[in-house]
Amino acid sequence: MENDRRRNLRLRGIFDEAYSRVESCFASRPPSGLPVEWLVFRTARAAYPQLSPLDLFQLSMASARVHRSRQRNVPGNLAY
Repeated sequence: MENDRRRNLRLRGIFDEAYSRVESCFASRPPSGLPVEWLVFRTARAAYPQLSPLDLFQLSMASARVHRSRQRNVPGNLAY
């Protein structure tokens, strides 16, 4: 049995579009040594002001997982 993390159907519906918006954050260096997830959170909040802080956090963590899975063996600035 596979554990499916995608239970928030609202986020699931916008994830592909949201990921394409925040994907460039993973290539940049956040200010003051902050984790990339912080920049992803801020970028997503600007693009999707209707999302709650919890939704934005889930989106940033899911985006980091997707980025990490697509960029195996590439060093990055991810906190988790």
